[in-house]
Amino acid sequence: MIIKTVKKFVAPFLLLGILAGCATEKIKDHVEIIGDSMGDVEIKDLRSMRINDLLMAQGSFFNTGKKPVQGYYRCKFLDTQDFQVGEDQTWQLLTIYPNQTQKFKCQSTHLEATNFKIEFSNNAKNVTVYH
Repeated sequence: MIIKTVKKFVAPFLLLGILAGCATEKIKDHVEIIGDSMGDVEIKDLRSMRINDLLMAQGSFFNTGKKPVQGYYRCKFLDTQDFQVGEDQTWQLLTIYPNQTQKFKCQSTHLEATNFKIEFSNNAKNVTVYH
């Protein structure tokens, strides 16, 4: 009886751990680096879900370096055949301090969106920023 209760309690946490590991490996599939590299910035905790039939993506950038980093990001939403749906979003400026995270969230404006990419640039020369 106690073993059944323990299994019932532990099983969901094991499944959650397995899913979290898979999600971490798949982050690179959703990231497009604009320029040479992301420098000291990593993307963590990337996930997506549907809200009112629109795809929403969220995650966090993490600065592994010893200095503040400024970068630019935007989300691009794709359909089932990996064609972009909707217009390019505007680049968002962010500052990430050492050993800190900066959360982000974006939502598609089209029902056809089934996938997404996070575009990131650590250099303003690679992006067009509109004020």
